[in-house]
Amino acid sequence: MLLPIFSAILGILAFLPFDFFWIFGLIFLVLLFIFFIKEEKFWRLILGVFIFRFIFISGTVYQTLEPIAWLSSIGIFLGLPITVYFIKKLTNFLIKKYNLNYQLLITNYYLLFLLPFLWTFFDHLEARYSFLPTYIIVAGNSLGSSPFLGLASVGGLITLTFFIALINILIVAMILNFKNKKLAVIFTIIIAFILLVSWQISVFQLQKNSLNYKNLRNSLKIAVISANEEFNIAQFNKLKSELTYQRVDLVIFPEDILNNSTNTSANADFYQNLVKEMETNLVSTFDTVQNQKRYNSTVLFNANGEIVGIYNKNRLTFIGEYWPFNWRPFFFSWILKTNPEFKEYVVFNPQNAYSRGNKKLLIISDIQFASLICLEIHYPGDLKKYKKMGAQFIINPASNRWLNVGKKHFFYLTNNLKRIESVWLKIPIISSGVNDYAGITLPDGGKKLINYNDKGKNFNIFFGEIRI
Repeated sequence: MLLPIFSAILGILAFLPFDFFWIFGLIFLVLLFIFFIKEEKFWRLILGVFIFRFIFISGTVYQTLEPIAWLSSIGIFLGLPITVYFIKKLTNFLIKKYNLNYQLLITNYYLLFLLPFLWTFFDHLEARYSFLPTYIIVAGNSLGSSPFLGLASVGGLITLTFFIALINILIVAMILNFKNKKLAVIFTIIIAFILLVSWQISVFQLQKNSLNYKNLRNSLKIAVISANEEFNIAQFNKLKSELTYQRVDLVIFPEDILNNSTNTSANADFYQNLVKEMETNLVSTFDTVQNQKRYNSTVLFNANGEIVGIYNKNRLTFIGEYWPFNWRPFFFSWILKTNPEFKEYVVFNPQNAYSRGNKKLLIISDIQFASLICLEIHYPGDLKKYKKMGAQFIINPASNRWLNVGKKHFFYLTNNLKRIESVWLKIPIISSGVNDYAGITLPDGGKKLINYNDKGKNFNIFFGEIRI
């Protein structure tokens, strides 16, 4: 079981927020793939992958520690070793039936060919169908800050994941044929060639994205707010004076900046009055009640203070916004005692359950954009759908009051994902958050972000311009 353990450790290193650590992504699957090829016992395959995944998750998304979510995630991923086992059994059956020689060699090469495809499939299957999305730890996301980012221009995160799996399996092939110097040299040359060509393709694609983005005719001046959890309504006068200092087309507030989810009408009235004073368009995200149903909504106000669009969150967050069971695990009582601020979560107060909205765009002055609230930005497939619907840019209002540890790590992985999504879809992504950065991620992989603590106060404002 040492191979899966060391593989998980290398994987953790690949996702750490340090320069050049992405390079571990090109090798972290090697030991696990060798384990797949060498191990014949079903239960050891299952146990090895369970250990690998548990250690890997513990070192990357430890901020989301919750047994049900983690076990559901790992359970989906166990489809990979099960598939590997049955491929081995099927291959052995066919070899014996047709009296083929070199049984082990044939089995290994079947797996060598199939593993990049199988890894990519199950890595993304787990990310999509877990109770909490795990796209930020899909293998390809480790390349979000690497020279290979431009490969995402074609295929997005799936392309990067397959690229990593391919490089890893070629290294495995080189190791398995190490005694055959000729084959080992051939595989080494192939790996070097693919890395070099992929790097050049990446550079070309990023330059192409940059040129196309700069050539867009229209632009939109924006002001994006970032705040910490200490921000309160008493500080809005100072914030308002800074906002009116520069004339912008759209002001973007983070999710629930007032931390006042229980008073939805007060939220709407406050922003309507604010917009009338500033005379500019504004979007803010807070709880609303519509037809006696509770929603987490992004509300768009025009310069006259009128509500001209409402988007209700489509993907609700497990535990906080929806709880699919009619029971609660015993350990949640301990969680509530140590984190009393969670008392409003649906798992503790079912009457606070949110309703799910539909995918829709917000429109201001014939400009269409999508608002993906908090963890909604972690679903790349949804961003693609919004782009097809006509979104010219995407905003991501978020609140990270729930984050107690590992903020820097979580932000790094999330920003990697945003860079990949922006490069892939070739549209800018605007970030606005409580306890989070504010700014823009661009289609050429560039990012312009400011921290809410930069100026020694409880908020910060990013002034910028996007091309549309």
